[in-house]
Amino acid sequence: MSVPREQARRRLLTDVAQPGIVRSMTSCARNPVWTPVLAVMLAFLSLGLTSCASPLDLSHEQVAVPSPEWGVVIGSVLVRQDLSGSGPGVAPSDRSTLYEFDVVQTQPADPNGEGAYASRYHLEAMAGQEQPFLARLRPGRYLVKNFHRTGMSGTGGDLNLVFESQSGRVVYVGQVLVEVPPQLSHGKEYRFSIQDAHETTFSALAPHHGHLTQQAITAPMQIRPPDIP
Repeated sequence: MSVPREQARRRLLTDVAQPGIVRSMTSCARNPVWTPVLAVMLAFLSLGLTSCASPLDLSHEQVAVPSPEWGVVIGSVLVRQDLSGSGPGVAPSDRSTLYEFDVVQTQPADPNGEGAYASRYHLEAMAGQEQPFLARLRPGRYLVKNFHRTGMSGTGGDLNLVFESQSGRVVYVGQVLVEVPPQLSHGKEYRFSIQDAHETTFSALAPHHGHLTQQAITAPMQIRPPDIP
């Protein structure tokens, strides 16, 4: 089983939970101007969006073999520090740092999942720890929009990864590996890729979901072309 490696470099953004605002801030990243009022408003907006999202991972629940009305998607995320470009004396950040990934269902008329009726999901992962997920989703296309560090001053970036939930099938979509610098700050580079980590992911899920991992097929996530909105 082979998952093609996809990777890209991006620059860290701030308050990525609101895509429209993030894109406008990126254009002036070299000289950002922040006010306390704006920062507080963005923080509450981010919390509001998160509260409307459902958990993506249902691995703690009993999940049946999907009927034609549903699909099951298996994968994992891992955020780790990239120390390759760090100078001497750079200390790793706290491993208790929590990151959140935002996922939405898309439609041809709503490719970014921003409509009022779009299904939204979130997935949390501790830095340095692989977080498997098992999701029960309606058939269709889904977008992993971004990742961000949780908290009032969360920092993260866009991912724009797409995967599909297939009718009546169990699909393995790969592992999203995000490598971040030891000290997170606006404008610093991060790297992400799609890995084949099915052995460790299936091993973690098998005790309670072996009936699903045994019939999983591979359909890895893809990086969405930049010309798509």
